[in-house]
Amino acid sequence: MTVLKIIEVIGCSPEGWDEAGAEALKRACKTVKHIQAMEVTGMSADIKDGGIINYKTTVKISFEVEEK
Repeated sequence: MTVLKIIEVIGCSPEGWDEAGAEALKRACKTVKHIQAMEVTGMSADIKDGGIINYKTTVKISFEVEEK
């Protein structure tokens, strides 16, 4: 039987929300094994002088829990 765990990660990028989501997944892949899926749960941005300077994408990442 498979058991999954879900973590929430926020990725940031000066380029856009897609890139911020991809960054969140890229960083999670460095420390989490057996990633199964990713769900975008939110998007936000930092603003300066009326323009977006940093995009943020919040994602839930699910991965399989290993058995010992």
